[in-house]
Amino acid sequence: MFRDLCFPSLQFVPLFALGLDDLGWLIASVAGITALLLFQHFHKPNSLATTPPVAAAPHPFSSQHITRTFVAALPNLTRELNLEVATAKQTEFFERADHKTTLWGFIDLGTNVARLRVPVTYRYHLKLADPWRLEVQGNSLIVHAPRLRAAQPPAMHTDEMEAHAERGWCRGTPDEMLRQLHREVTPLLSQWAENEQHMGIVRETGRLQVAEFIRRWLEGESRWGPRAFTTITVRLGGEALPPSEPTRSLFLTAS
Repeated sequence: MFRDLCFPSLQFVPLFALGLDDLGWLIASVAGITALLLFQHFHKPNSLATTPPVAAAPHPFSSQHITRTFVAALPNLTRELNLEVATAKQTEFFERADHKTTLWGFIDLGTNVARLRVPVTYRYHLKLADPWRLEVQGNSLIVHAPRLRAAQPPAMHTDEMEAHAERGWCRGTPDEMLRQLHREVTPLLSQWAENEQHMGIVRETGRLQVAEFIRRWLEGESRWGPRAFTTITVRLGGEALPPSEPTRSLFLTAS
């Protein structure tokens, strides 16, 4: 009855009553419809599939973005491998003395003395290839710079060097002692250049020079706009504590 109501014009024929041609046509039709249904099933758009997220552009004031931009700009800022930030000219004094006695110390043969007065220029730099990190804190830019290094060996001004020797009353000439003192000067100066006493003399000058280097770079970076930062604080590598005050206050002007 259902067949008569829904399909009144169709005549249903049992399979065993079909001929070979009709049966083949029926199988081919069923196979074609099945293939079409399978194709639509496997090739239809997957509404549940999610598209891969698109990476958001970095915020122009993020620490990571400004660090990458600065490091990428370094080859255009200078052709040098090092950024010289400080020099200090000092006069160093060297002395060696040799005292001798004889007869178990009862007779004093005198003291030979050799002295050198050496004007020296110490130069300090940062290696630009060392790690840099620029940190944004509101309107302040914190620069974590590489450590301060001394150029080796320090430059001796030999044309201004002075040598002095004294011979004890019963001693030979102190010429060999003076030559030995000359040989010791360069290694000693190289050690002194790296000690905290000499580093402390130029540390603040170096800090100011790094801040000025960063300021000049910022002025050429219009993406941050004028007056993007009001202060620059430089922390040199190896410092246990950051500086108590900003290294430089600044107001950028429009380029």
